[in-house]
Amino acid sequence: MVNKFAMKSFKMLRILFFCALVIRVAESLLPHPTARRAFLKSIGTTAVTTTAMFLPKPSLAAENKDELLGALKEGRRLLEPLNDKLADQQWDAVRTVLKGPGLGELWNLGASKNTVGKLAKATDNMGLMELGDELQISLQMADQLTYDNAFVYFQPGNGKVDIKGPQNMVKKAIGQLDEIIELAQ
Repeated sequence: MVNKFAMKSFKMLRILFFCALVIRVAESLLPHPTARRAFLKSIGTTAVTTTAMFLPKPSLAAENKDELLGALKEGRRLLEPLNDKLADQQWDAVRTVLKGPGLGELWNLGASKNTVGKLAKATDNMGLMELGDELQISLQMADQLTYDNAFVYFQPGNGKVDIKGPQNMVKKAIGQLDEIIELAQ
């Protein structure tokens, strides 16, 4: 799959190529040098304006520190009941919470949506990035171990459900979130 930036770059190159073609045609059709210069100046302005439309735009509403901290506290709140759900072997419910809004942004939706990454940029504290990476690993492992439990009877191996593994990862993620929240305040 081609990323959006590559597609925009390709479109921009096509536009610039078209502008160059128009300039060549204008040079051959307009006999007077001053008319040619005026035409080329207007084409240049149009090309710059058109190119600027395809450049990445800065975020108009940068999220502030309080909103990001609120999102992290909400994510922590969502983690708290998961150990009980794991004890009850509610695998799908646990995975739904881990991948859903509030927690999915922390590990599953990419760097551009990661709340800890946004908070690190907003507070100019790049130490949060390392903690965010560790949190991502904990949440991903909690999800993977929960997923493994859902299919333990169909896979080769001892056929035993592992409840402690995902519970430990959830506890670790809660501790990491607490550390991130404390460090950012």
